[in-house]
Amino acid sequence: MRELRNTEVVITEKKQDNSADSNISLDNIYKALGYLKSEEQGILLSTYKLTELYSICANNEGYRQYIRDLFNYANETINKAGALISLHTEAFKQSLGKPEETNMVDSMGKVYDRLPEEDRKKFCEEILQKKEFFQDAYKVMMGVFENAVKSNETTEKDTAKE
Repeated sequence: MRELRNTEVVITEKKQDNSADSNISLDNIYKALGYLKSEEQGILLSTYKLTELYSICANNEGYRQYIRDLFNYANETINKAGALISLHTEAFKQSLGKPEETNMVDSMGKVYDRLPEEDRKKFCEEILQKKEFFQDAYKVMMGVFENAVKSNETTEKDTAKE
């Protein structure tokens, strides 16, 4: 009997030395599930295996970190939902109002300004790869402006003659 008590003391000392571990056993988890509301039971049992629940609860620090991670994930999801709600509300307001001419360059500038630095860099690199397209587009636009000026000058001359 003396040896058994020494063994018990050693086991107890190990648990005290490693304070990160809780005294929760797999049996405790199983019994505790019976005391939860049926909705909570359903959530836990459809999401986790019994051994996963034990792994989460058996280590105090691991449990705390897991709960923090769940809350962080929930906050990110709530923020995404909030942003989508704001977008939908604003788009709905825009749909009710008088249609405005959209300045695509201004809109692109606003989107670009909100991009993270890494994405801005990537965007610029991709634009530079399409340099010839933009040079051709510039030439076409300048031709349109030149034709508009010439057309305007011709109209002014015709009006002056009358």
